[in-house]
Parts: sequence; C-alpha cells; structure tokens
Amino acid sequence: MKLLFTFLLSFVACYISHTQDISGVWVGNYKGHAFAANPDKLVVEISVYNDSLITGLSHLYYQHNQYEHYKIYGVIRADGTIYFSEDSTIAVKLGFMEENCLGNYTMKFSSTDSSFRLEGRWKDNSTALFHCAAAGVWLEKKKPADKKMTALLKAGKQPERVSDIQSLIEIGSDEKENITIELYDNGIVDHDSVSLYLDDSMILYKQFVSAKPIIITVSLDKNNSLNKLKLVAESLGSIPPCTVLLFIKTRKKKYQVNLSSTLGSNGIIEFFLKE
Repeated sequence: MKLLFTFLLSFVACYISHTQDISGVWVGNYKGHAFAANPDKLVVEISVYNDSLITGLSHLYYQHNQYEHYKIYGVIRADGTIYFSEDSTIAVKLGFMEENCLGNYTMKFSSTDSSFRLEGRWKDNSTALFHCAAAGVWLEKKKPADKKMTALLKAGKQPERVSDIQSLIEIGSDEKENITIELYDNGIVDHDSVSLYLDDSMILYKQFVSAKPIIITVSLDKNNSLNKLKLVAESLGSIPPCTVLLFIKTRKKKYQVNLSSTLGSNGIIEFFLKE
C-alpha cells in the first residue's frame, strides 16, 4: 500500500514575516518506513490566502511511471502549526494490489541562509482496522534571490483571491513547446470577460469570451516542473460564475477542460513536465 502526503505545514511566526515564505513549490520526500513504499519525490504547491488559509496540490512520483495527485486544504493555526488534509483525489496510478491513503500532516517551519524547510509527520485519517502507518516527512524550498522585487510586484495587486486548482495535465518533455489553447464561453454566451496568465506572465487581458474561439500559443518553462495557467474573471457576465471551455493541444494529445472563476477565486490548470 502506498502512502500519500497531504501536506500539513506549520510555521513559527517569529521565523516568518510574509506568507510568500510559505507560498510556492516545495520538494521533498517521506522518511524511510519499513511498511510503506516511499515515492522517489514529493512535490507540494502551496497557496496562502487571508494570511492563514491554504490551498494547493500534492504530487507523489514513483518508479515505473506511477503517481498520486491530490488537492490539499489547510489552515495556519494560532500556535504556529498548520493542519493540512488531503481533501480529494485528482489522479492515482499505482501497481496491482496497491492502494492510496489520504491523511493529515502537521509540520514545523525552519530556515537556513539559502532555503526554507518544513518537517513533520503524516498520519492516515482512516478509521479502518488496517490502514497506512504514520511516517515522517520533509519539504524544502529555496529562498528567493531578491524579496524586494516580490514585495513590489505584490503591491498594487487587486484584493487577494483564492487559487482554485481545478485540473492537472501531465506534459512530456517533448511536448512543452507550441501548445495551442482555444477559449470558448462554456454555455450561454453572457459576456464573461477574462484575463489569462501562464505563471506570472499575462497572455490575455480583459477579453470577452464567446462561441468564437480565442486562440493562444504558449510554451512551458523547461526549468520549472510546475507551470500554472490561471483564469482571472474580470466580469461575471449575466450568469455567474465566469466559465470557459478550453481545448489544449500539444504535439501528441488534445485535452478538454472546463474552468471557472469568480471575483473571489481564480481557476487554475497545473501543467506537470515529465522528466
């Protein structure tokens, strides 16, 4: 039975002055356990909003092209710890007679000159007689080279929205370039207006979506295993929320994704580059 990580993080306020220290992509693994098949790599993406709430994804990669992908939700507690649960399953591919376990994490934050570290323990939340054994876990994230630029970019942004990760697509290393994205209004054309971002780069600004496609071609960052396509609702039209239908075409495959956004949340598609 394979063990999954739902991230629970914890941080001590005296060590952290900005939520961007927690937000971002963390890479680590479980500590060795005799009764669990540890992944080759654990990747967790964390978004913090309202200074204390967390959303994101956790990804476990095993040998033989096996994986687990989950949505995670949590809260930063007043005592400096974060309780985080694996909320729902996006995709799981495991071996014969192997099962995934959803659980909870409690972790502590520490810092060095070059990186941040989260370390704690995972515990299965199942009440069944037989379940996955508890295990230690660690995650690390490099510190940004210049926090002043981060602060400047953050100043002047619109009121913070929740990042709602609604879909995940795995992309081969030979498919990362010249990806075509077609956007349509999903349903009745009601004058939804949207902007679209690939990571931090704006690729569409305040465009009305309709039955006629808006066509964009993008390439993913080869140096980043996680690329994020973000839909931002600029107006909700006459029938909220703002919804779009996307056809995403790579060199080998075609994907159809429904994405929605409100004035309080952005719809996210995660692209994972296979190594």
